Amino acid sequence: MALVCPKCERGTLKVTAAIELAPTARADEMAVQMVACPTCSFEGVAVYEESRRGALDDEWVNHMAYAATEEGLRAARRLIRACPHKRDPRCGCASHRALADYDTVEGVEWEHPMPILFRR
Repeated sequence: MALVCPKCERGTLKVTAAIELAPTARADEMAVQMVACPTCSFEGVAVYEESRRGALDDEWVNHMAYAATEEGLRAARRLIRACPHKRDPRCGCASHRALADYDTVEGVEWEHPMPILFRR
């Protein structure tokens, strides 16, 4: 399954780094990701949310990309890189604590989400 780049709409978007966050009131799984498209050179920050609450047909996935300045990309990369246990949503490191409110990372255009679609 390929991730579709929100900029060029090709199935070439890649997750280059990720950190899993603790569940929230709305999502069972959360992750902040760095994404990049080698086709059009788009780089951004993405947020993946998945909920499996309720009946089977109530499941949903929300995967959004956000453009960012170079400073915003560096800040998000630095936070992800600094975590010693990126795949453990219960990790209590400074990166996990900072990214619990992920939309406070400066330099990311949080007000302009771009859906990331999947292509088979």
